[in-house]
Amino acid sequence: MLLYSMEAKQAEEMAIRFLVQQYSMIKVEKSVLEEDGRIWCVELLVSSFDKEKKISVAVNARTGSILGWQ
Repeated sequence: MLLYSMEAKQAEEMAIRFLVQQYSMIKVEKSVLEEDGRIWCVELLVSSFDKEKKISVAVNARTGSILGWQ
């Protein structure tokens, strides 16, 4: 059982701060709590050089650290 789990909005902010280093426009499409409440999967639409693509960022629900992205 987790003692603390961040809200979706906090996970989205962490994902945006991570991606803003590489992309100019970022829009959150959805956030889903997975792995028994341990990981937020945040799906975003990003733009770089006028090309848009979807990226999924995994955020640790307890610490807020970025676990991975694709």
